[in-house]
Formats: sequence, C-alpha cells, structure tokens
Amino acid sequence: MRKVRKGLLVLISGLIIVLLAAGTAWAQSASASAPASGAAGQAGGTFIEGTVNNMRTVNPWKAIESPEYEVLALNFDLLENFDKSTLQAAPGVAESWTQSSDGMTWTFNIRPNMTWQDGQPFTADDIAWTYNKTIDCSLGNSLDYLVPDFTDSITATSPTTLEWKTNVPTSAPVRPPWVYIAPEHIWKDSSCSDINKASFFEDNKLVGSGPFQLTDWNKGQDWTMTANPNYWGGAPHISQFKVVLYDNSEAMVNALKQGEIDYTNLGSVDLFNQLQAEGGANGIATHVGPAVTFGQMSFNMCDPTSPDAAPYCKNNPGTGNPALRDPAVRTAISWAIDRQTIVDKLLAGYGEPGTTVVPPFATFYHYQPTPDETIGFSIDKANQILDDAGYKDTDNNGIRNDPKTGQDLNLRLILRSESDIGARLGTYVSGWLKQIGIQTTQEVVGDGKLSQAWLGDDYDLYIWGWGPDPDPDFILSTFTSGQCGTWSDTCYSNPQYDKLYKDQQTAPNPNDRQKIVFQMQDQLYKDIPEIVLYYDKSLEAYNSAKWTGLEDNISPQPDGFLWNQYTPYTALTVQLRSGASSSSSASSSTLLVIVGILGAIIVVVGIVMIARRGKSDEDLA
Repeated sequence: MRKVRKGLLVLISGLIIVLLAAGTAWAQSASASAPASGAAGQAGGTFIEGTVNNMRTVNPWKAIESPEYEVLALNFDLLENFDKSTLQAAPGVAESWTQSSDGMTWTFNIRPNMTWQDGQPFTADDIAWTYNKTIDCSLGNSLDYLVPDFTDSITATSPTTLEWKTNVPTSAPVRPPWVYIAPEHIWKDSSCSDINKASFFEDNKLVGSGPFQLTDWNKGQDWTMTANPNYWGGAPHISQFKVVLYDNSEAMVNALKQGEIDYTNLGSVDLFNQLQAEGGANGIATHVGPAVTFGQMSFNMCDPTSPDAAPYCKNNPGTGNPALRDPAVRTAISWAIDRQTIVDKLLAGYGEPGTTVVPPFATFYHYQPTPDETIGFSIDKANQILDDAGYKDTDNNGIRNDPKTGQDLNLRLILRSESDIGARLGTYVSGWLKQIGIQTTQEVVGDGKLSQAWLGDDYDLYIWGWGPDPDPDFILSTFTSGQCGTWSDTCYSNPQYDKLYKDQQTAPNPNDRQKIVFQMQDQLYKDIPEIVLYYDKSLEAYNSAKWTGLEDNISPQPDGFLWNQYTPYTALTVQLRSGASSSSSASSSTLLVIVGILGAIIVVVGIVMIARRGKSDEDLA
C-alpha cells in the first residue's frame, strides 16, 4: 500500500519501497491482467486479524496510520495497481496507458463496466473529480502525488478515457499516485470543508469500488469488511475480513494460539521468537518480511525567526527547545546513538542500522553515505562537537548549558505506548544522551496524544516510524516546507531542498532522477532534521492449519509480505483449507481489550488534526 503514516513496529505490513530498475522508461503501455487465483480450498469464512493499533478515520484524504490504510486499500481503488514482483505500475482501474511524444499528456484507458459498491457506474469522471478535488481543496495527504505545480488539467474525455496534461514531462501519473478514487455521485456537491469533516462511513457503509466494503465498525473494539461479489478483479474467496483491537501484544498472541484470530503483524520480537520456537504449534506459521520500514527520532525544527521558516511555522511557533535548531546539537546527538545496539538488543537482529530516509531495499534510489560521511557511534566525538560549539556545564549539575540562553539542555522525549520497544528504546537513548551532558524527560503516550504533539510542534524529540511508498517521492515530500502542518515530522524548511524536490518530479529519466534523489537524501543526512535509527523487518504470524493462499502471494519476491500488500493480491486469494471451519467471531477476546477500548476513547477525544488546523473531532470520526 501507500505510505502509512506512522506505524512503528505496529502493523506496518505491506509498506514496501519499490525496487526500480535503472533505465526503465517513464512511458509504458500495460495490458490488463487478472489477479492470481488462490490455492485449493473452500469459499466463505471470516479471516480475522489482531492488532494493537487503533483505526480512527476512514476518510481517504485524512488517513494517517496503518489500520486506516489497510481498510482503505481494500475498500477503494487507485488509478493503477502495483505489480506484485516489481512494484511498478500495473493494470488496475486503468487497463493501459500511453504518454505523448512531448511527454506532457498521459492517456489512461479505464476499465469498462465497473461499478461502485452501491451499484452505480464507475467511470473516468470519478477519477477526474477525485483528482481535481484533491488539487482544488489542497488536500495535503494526497496533494503532492498530483504534482499541482505542473498539472494543467485532468479530464475525462469519455467514460473510459482519462487525460492528464502537464506543462513539463513528469512520471507522476505512473508511480502510481496514491490517491483513493472516491464516488463523484455521492460527494460531487460537497465543499472542501465538507470533505475535510466527512466521516465517509455512513449508514454502516463505506462506499468504494474495492474487493471489500467496511460494513461494521465498533470504535475502539473491532471493524469488519464484507466481500464485494462484483469486484472487477473477481470476488474474494472469503466472505469477510475482520480486525480486532487488543490492549497488548501478549493478549493478541494468546488469541492467535486459541484460534480467536487468524493473523497478526507483531511488533514484539520476543513474542515472535516464542512462536518460532514453538515450531508450528497450534498450526501457527511465522514469516519474516524485508526491512523496508524505518524508525526515526525527530527534532522540533520549527524556527519562526528564520527567513526560510515554513509558512505554517511562522504562525504556529510551537514549544521546541531552540538549541535543537543548532546543527551541532543535532549532530552530536546523532553520534551519541548506537544504532547497532538498537538492532541487536531491541530488534534481536530483525533489521539493520538506519542511515537515509529511502530504505536500502530500494537499491536504485537508496543513497548510502560514504564511509567518511557515515555518522557512527562515538560518545567522545559527540562530546567534542558540543565542547567546540560552546555547550558547557556552567553550573556544574552534570547538564550542559545553552551558550545563548544559559538554560540546561533538558529535552522532552516522547515515546509511543503502542510500540513494544518504545519504553526500552527511550531508556537507551536517554542513557546515551546523558553521557554527553544532555538530560531528557521521557513521556510515554498513545498515538492520539503523540499526534497532537507532532502536529502542534509541542515536543523536543519523539520516536515514531515510517512505512514509505513504493516510490521515494512521498517520503521525500514530507521534508518540504509546504508539508509543515501536514506530513512533516519536524517543520524542516530548506529552499534548496524544496527546489530539488520539484526537480526530481520532472526529471527526464530514472537515471537523472536518481542523482537528484541521492542529493536530497545526502542533504537530509547532513542537516539531520531527524535520525533514521533502524530499518525494521515485518514479523508476521498466521494460522496456516486453517488458511491457505497467503504463502502464494508474497510481494515482492522472494521475501515480501504475506498480507496487506500494495495491491490486494492475498486478500483475493486467501481461503479456508478444505475441511477447515472459519472463526465465526472473536467475542471471547473482547474481554481482553477493555483497557484498550478506554484508551481508544481518550485518543479519539484528543485526535490528530485539532491542534494543527483547528478542526473538530468529527474530522476523523
């Protein structure tokens, strides 16, 4: 799927960065291809997933975390699918496409005879309306995919033809754009404000065109999707897909062993290793996916006094410690963090030390700093950097003082309660920073409160994570000044970086684009608005005695994900093994999540966008 905003070690499955081959042409013509068929088994049944990460919105323009994108990816279509082996654009709603000789017009042939889940016809007009609404309303979650600075028009020239014209050549239309197509006949009279406030889940239905439809949502407990028998790619084998929310990973794994749930993506390395050691007991199979997501520690970079400050930051200065605006402080902190120890001790080897924001799985676009450029682990070097920059312990209390203000370097460090390693990781980081004379005050909070802090610039440091898109454009866009107030972790603002971002969007070929993408990663690595701590692997477990079809749909080959892929291959092929009986409900596990329900209610009350854009709770209802 598309990038999932922030699911650090909690259900970031399926978010894999594409391995693009050098020299691949932007323009390509694709032919229609049906999804793979499932393994031998029987139709029907409810496939149940367990999670510790709550879903807060199904508004396709406002989703943030993994569970939300998991539902949206099954409920809605994108313009194109992703090839399950290469993750390049593949036929989907668009059966084929061509690029004009001047490179500035893309023409998409839209699949005929498609319908929305309410039975209304799906046409190219729906795509054009969705894309234009995104641009006209500046819907930040999706806007950059449509390159608004370079797009002249997006129009439906017939019910089965979409024409996208730009003023310069760009590959944006075939990356593909991660913008869920919404039904025009339902939303055409809605204002931008209406769209922002809409829940999209009305009368127990979320109307899309995908293989499943959200039909039940007990907020803070569970949600259920019902198979769409009229899906253009063929009806799923299962009747329903259900997700049950748990308060902790231990309860969730117990539910898996007891047959109350069928699948989970684990953030707990210890529990995953226990399941592996049990060698398939209770029919539970385990799978290790690739290291394509990353955990990061972000610095509050909002500096309203800077002439280059992001527009949002100038009006919303936040509460960040001014010392973090000093590159010397950020560089020293980076040198003081032992990334290898994090991988060894906290991830038990299921990952690798982090460097740049495009993970190494994307071999063509990942920039690896040279040995001389690489920031390693050295407490002595970190101390020397701070000494040279004038940060001394002037009051002899063991904490360095800011030479400009005289204040102690005491930083607020926010950690996620949903993360199985969050508290321990915070202990390590605080211990290392103490060795260089920086004090930290830790706070462990739920995602709702952390989102408020993030979007309100009310923090000094926080640790969270990203699961980037198949193409590097999105993760690179989150560091542009225009994303301050939306996707930006840090409100980092650099005019040179902003220009490079636009340049890579219009590069004439992959090789030229690669050079620009490398330059952008290098600039971020040296400026350090955030530290990529590690690239973590996906740890999946499922009931292989009951279900088949998951093992046949790994994307990309050979070490991809079994579930929640970019294109819903497994969701179409998973099915009950012959003679197996489906989990009819997970009602007994509901008792295990009472605390989680209470926590979720608190989260909903204090949800994400309120602090940033003055919107109400209903925005994410």
